[in-house]
Parts: sequence; structure tokens; C-alpha cells
Amino acid sequence: MQHFRVWLAGLAVLAFTACNSGTGKKNNGTDTAAALVPATPAGSVEVAITGKDKDTQQITIKFQIKDLKKEKSFEQAVLKDAPDAELFKVLWDEPNSAYIGVLKPNHAVRYYHASQDDKGDLKILWATAPPKRIWEYMENTMGLGKVSASAELTKKYSKNMQSGMIIADFIVEIRPDNTPDSVELYVEFGGVRKSMYIGIPAGYQPTIQQTSDADHVYFSLVKDGKAEPFIDLKVENGHLQVKTLKEIKKD
Repeated sequence: MQHFRVWLAGLAVLAFTACNSGTGKKNNGTDTAAALVPATPAGSVEVAITGKDKDTQQITIKFQIKDLKKEKSFEQAVLKDAPDAELFKVLWDEPNSAYIGVLKPNHAVRYYHASQDDKGDLKILWATAPPKRIWEYMENTMGLGKVSASAELTKKYSKNMQSGMIIADFIVEIRPDNTPDSVELYVEFGGVRKSMYIGIPAGYQPTIQQTSDADHVYFSLVKDGKAEPFIDLKVENGHLQVKTLKEIKKD
């Protein structure tokens, strides 16, 4: 059997930096503009998500400024375990410019940009590298990526399953650690065992957040009734996979 111990830094205050969205990367450069203040819209943006019973959904964005109208659809897999109201957010950064963020299945965000150019034409594009001030505001201030905590939140998860050629128990547990402000996250499948020691900031509760798939859960932190995934835990083709979704920095 293999046993890995991964130590994560203790925390005082939580500061999330989201992973890359889409296939592009967020603009993490020197975006030193003043704190963003949402603009008063000069028009409207409507977002519709259809095909939720399929593997890939259709995102339809309708954008209007005065008498000008633009509509465009994109194919994107979206998070199916979130209410519609938490699945996307719209931020107007200028009267004729709005960013739309839509949650992907891994809780990362794909961004779209609706804007009016200098000639007055309306455009709706996939924003592969949204400005830092945009995604920070939408994810940190507007709460995009945090979903309502549901009844499926627990401290211990165990499911017997077959994955690939292996039949075993997929076990995920949140265990007490030696200090009151940290926990041990234990995960096991098919003889592979991992322990991660995680500092929990004041006001947050650690939980195992289940999904619609028996072989997939999240280690999440809950505050004010909202759960935000931190670690992705899944079994795929007989292999245990552990992936950090959010970077936690000490303030």
C-alpha cells in the first residue's frame, strides 16, 4: 500500500485564487486599476442555459444596447449540481461592457464578454483571459463559484464501487487533527491512501460535498450557507485522483 502525507500551510484568513478558466489563462499580470465599481448598464444581458440533460450544454447570451441587439450561443459543460441562480453571474464593468461567468463542472469559471466597439457594433466573445480585476470581483465579491450548501454535506463518505478492474471502497473522511484549527483529510481507494493536513480559518466549516457521481466528491469550506470546493477527489479508471482547485494564501 502507498501512503502519502501532504502538508498544506495553516491559515488565518482565506483568500482564494481560482484555477485557469477554459483553455486559456486568467490575466494575472499587473492589473493595478482601482477597485472595481460596477457600472450602470446602458442596456441588458440575458443568459439562458439549455440541454442540462446532455453532457454539453448550450449557453445563449442576448445582448442589447438601445435598438442594437446581438445573440450568440456557445457550447460548454456546466456544473449540474448548482441552482441556476448560482450557475452564472453578470458584471457590467462599463455602461456598454459586461462580463458573464459560467461555472464549469470542476467549479472553475468560463468567461464571456459582451461589449460595444468604437463603431457601435455589438460583440459577444469567449474571454479566455479576463482582466484580474474582473475575475477577482466576480469570484471574490459576487461569490461566483460558491454554491448553496445542501443536505449532501458530510464529514465521512464511503462507497463501494468498481472502477476499471478494481473493486474497492472509495473513502473520504474529515478527521480531527492535533490542533483545533486544522483537520486531517483522509482519502482511500484500491490500496492507495493519502492524508492531507489542512488549516481551517475561523468562521469556516470543512465538509465533504457530494456530487451526482458516486466516484466524485469535493473537500469544501462552508460559510454563511455557501460551500466552495477546495480539493477535487475522484476515482477514474481505477486510479485515485486528488486535485487542488483553489490556492489558499495566508493573509
